[in-house]
Amino acid sequence: MTPEQVEEKIRAVLPDARVQVSGEECNFTVEVESAAFAGKSPLQRHRMVNDIFRNELTSGALHALSIKTRVPSDG
Repeated sequence: MTPEQVEEKIRAVLPDARVQVSGEECNFTVEVESAAFAGKSPLQRHRMVNDIFRNELTSGALHALSIKTRVPSDG
């Protein structure tokens, strides 16, 4: 996967998201800010992002995904 593909997949599910992706090949770090995370625990937010990549993680197309999430009001 490319960083652009990772960002596109996140935006497909969270269209309002501000997304920053770093990494290459199959190891990425993503920072996602979205109003969709409002009222959700950090674990729930991470699960939302992980679920986007469930197939890629299962198939091995993506080996590691480090996730940081926040709602716009988190600063």
